[in-house]
Amino acid sequence: MGRMDVSLFCVYLVICLFGISEACKCAVRHPQTIICQSDFAIKAKILFEEPIDSMYTRYRVEVLQNFKSGYAPPMRNSRVWIKTATSSAACGVRFQKKSTYVIAGYKDSDGTLRASSCSLNRNIHDMTPFQLSALDNMDYQNNCNCKIRECPHNVCEGGQGCLAPYNKSDCYHRTALCRSFGSTCSWTPNAC
Repeated sequence: MGRMDVSLFCVYLVICLFGISEACKCAVRHPQTIICQSDFAIKAKILFEEPIDSMYTRYRVEVLQNFKSGYAPPMRNSRVWIKTATSSAACGVRFQKKSTYVIAGYKDSDGTLRASSCSLNRNIHDMTPFQLSALDNMDYQNNCNCKIRECPHNVCEGGQGCLAPYNKSDCYHRTALCRSFGSTCSWTPNAC
């Protein structure tokens, strides 16, 4: 290879590697935002996993609780399939058999339930008591009219909603919700 060929190869390689490493990037979002923007949000026990092909896996789950609506599918005690990409580069997520998770995601046009690493897919043991209580008491769901504004680089521009500076976002994500008080919204509790 000549010098020009090596340079072009290096540029190509850098672009390819960057493309692979950047294939799945998720914006930082509060659990309340994820729940409100999702088509479904459930607490589910993973029964078994079935590879569909080299790209996708589906999980058979038992729905223990429906956080979006107790009366809309997927119904409590029903067994449904949740499809996800296999690769983390494609925003895939893996679940452990016999474990219980809070899973939020979207429905395809054909009704297929999908989960990705950009949605809320946490083992219940990894969630805080506050988060579990906010889900059980419908606090996240009942305050979807409140906008949570994540502030990258700790720069929060004024405006309505609850502001979450990046350096404190973990505190807000784990211990607070953005609650509506009449025409305004604010963090409750405001301990961050």
